[in-house]
Amino acid sequence: MTTPHPPVFRLFSFILISSLLFTACGDPNAISHRRSQFLMGTLVEISVIEKDEELAITAIQQAFREIRRLENLMSIHIPGSEVSKINQAAGKDHVPVSKELMAVIQRSLLWSEKTAGAFDITIGPAQELWDFDAPSLPLESSIADAIKKIDFRKIQLEEQSIFLTEKGMRLNLGAIAKGYAVDKAIDILKENNIQSALINAGGDLKSIGKRSDQLNWRIGLQHPRNSESLLASFSLSGNAVATSGDYQKYFEQNGKRYHHILDPKTGYPATTGSMSATVIAKNVMDADALSTAIFVLGSEKGIALLDSLNDVEGLIVDTKGEASTSRNMGSIENFSLKSFKNNIRH
Repeated sequence: MTTPHPPVFRLFSFILISSLLFTACGDPNAISHRRSQFLMGTLVEISVIEKDEELAITAIQQAFREIRRLENLMSIHIPGSEVSKINQAAGKDHVPVSKELMAVIQRSLLWSEKTAGAFDITIGPAQELWDFDAPSLPLESSIADAIKKIDFRKIQLEEQSIFLTEKGMRLNLGAIAKGYAVDKAIDILKENNIQSALINAGGDLKSIGKRSDQLNWRIGLQHPRNSESLLASFSLSGNAVATSGDYQKYFEQNGKRYHHILDPKTGYPATTGSMSATVIAKNVMDADALSTAIFVLGSEKGIALLDSLNDVEGLIVDTKGEASTSRNMGSIENFSLKSFKNNIRH
């Protein structure tokens, strides 16, 4: 029996839990302004603390416009996007691209090298075979054909153009573009003289400044098997957080969970035993890519990767209910790992 699990419900559960922790309090003159829109396939919530309501709302609207603009550049679901044009020209032509898309692809290739291919934006051919809205298992032969086209080394960069060297290759920036968009939206808020804000795009988030009570933003991570509980919490300001989990999009068939985080080497959902992976970094683009990579790598290799990087921390929860943390995760302000093992349901 196949049991689909609508991702939107779990997404809103995450936002609800997080929003309770994001609430600003204290200074009665500092007003919290919060707006949300559905962009890049997720609910994006922008919270700004600012006395001037007109300034706050204007800044929030400009930040949303920036995210929408980047979605129009990088979404595979928009036929005229630059990424769609690259995919359509695979094996045939070089495609001129914007400096922004070039920067995202260059950063993607860096993380592909550092993760030995656990993160790979050429995952598209395999990703297209998995439908989590009308779930069913792809044919083994189809996956075997797809993985032959997955190889980040087959992306050619030439001045300001991109070329996929093999027909049938497909880019999918779903594990990095949203993070980049949040980073750029934060830049827009700063350009509008917003001093304190938080953007949460379905669990990819970044904060600036402090809450109105002059405390750093308090962040809560959703429990991977109980949407009404927290896995962990901590405080931060100026840093970024991204989480990848097997509970975001999945279906169950014959007692086995098939989630949306695919291993580029196999074309199937990663089987290294990860249930949830969270990364804290300087920017959301890197945290986004790395949370996917360490989920695919699993606890041992994933934590070793985090420990090899500067200014990056994180944690991985495996399907046995065990949590592994990077070397200095415990030094993050107010870090608390909740007791969650009793609530694990395999």
